[in-house]
Amino acid sequence: MTSLPASVDVIVVGGGIVGLATALALAEAGAKPLVLEAKSFGGAVTGGSLAAIGVHMHGLEEYALLTEACGLWRSFSDRSGDAIEHNAQGQVGFCLDDEDIASAETWIAEERALGAPYRMLSASELRDLEPGLTGPVRAATYAPDTATINPFRAARAVLAAARAAGATAMDHAPVAGLLSAGGKVQGVRMASGQEITGDAVVLAAGPWSQEIAGAEGIYVPLFPRQAQCLAALRQPAGTIRHVVSGVERKGGVDSGYTQIQQAASGQILFNTVMELMDTAPDAKDAVREVPPGFVMSSIDMLVTLFPGLADIALLRSWVRFEAVSPDARFLAGPLERDGLWICAGDNGSGYCRSLMLGRFLAGEITGKPVLDAALRADAARLYAPKRFAGVAA
Repeated sequence: MTSLPASVDVIVVGGGIVGLATALALAEAGAKPLVLEAKSFGGAVTGGSLAAIGVHMHGLEEYALLTEACGLWRSFSDRSGDAIEHNAQGQVGFCLDDEDIASAETWIAEERALGAPYRMLSASELRDLEPGLTGPVRAATYAPDTATINPFRAARAVLAAARAAGATAMDHAPVAGLLSAGGKVQGVRMASGQEITGDAVVLAAGPWSQEIAGAEGIYVPLFPRQAQCLAALRQPAGTIRHVVSGVERKGGVDSGYTQIQQAASGQILFNTVMELMDTAPDAKDAVREVPPGFVMSSIDMLVTLFPGLADIALLRSWVRFEAVSPDARFLAGPLERDGLWICAGDNGSGYCRSLMLGRFLAGEITGKPVLDAALRADAARLYAPKRFAGVAA
């Protein structure tokens, strides 16, 4: 095993896509970051993600930032020789009833007012775009710019790019706690007992970030939420042509959601959550099975929308845990202890935001901003940890 350095510029705790993207941006800004991952790179919710890259129905306040985030992934796909399987297939949001249609029309009107190229589809227009979707859909939204990437390949590609830019990254290297003196965080203490110092420490460990900060008496309002998915055996290419999603209603994902897509391998990836389940704080530390009710709801929705897949064979299922904040937005910025930063709280869509957030945070830490001034101001306002009382100064 390669030995750990005694001192670096910035220590990033967490080797999921957010931590890796932060390390890449820090290295490209001229810093010498060290990523410390307790288990395997991308082994938590990163590897379990459906990795949709899009703006549609992801929050109007973040529209400009999400547009930037999607562009960064397109650029990264180009520079990596499409090692990430970037597939700009577009997205359709199905409407089954009047409430869906009303929500869809509101989303489309508000997003078009911001310049989005989105529109409503009739049932016949939808079937022209997605011939296998022959279920009782009355209308749909259409977002032609939504893409997906392969979450495993993308994490590896970002890791490789970060290392090539000068970052050091170590897996199976659990952090036991923070090193503090004189009111400043000065590094981390490893589970092995080794101490590593740095000018800054970034918590990018998803729901585990709260535990690390909490041990120092710093409250971070992040909570684990169970995320789960199913995969069916591969089907011919084009069986499902777009990302197929439910229309987000008032209440966001808390009111339920559906996402269905076909991977480059041909596998059908899908999930339907009718209502979110409570997640115990320690649930994230154990291997969990998907709930039977989730399996049945997901299969029912898949077959309702795509009757031709009624006999498809289920291949695998998985559970991961994402970090959720009270207002469903990231925490990205300084915490109340000097030298301690955070970039966590993906709320189920961290993959899309990761490259953008990495650049934002790297600019704030190094004093070399990369995002333009307007985007930087938006990010500082929307993601500031200090928006929660008692979290940041």
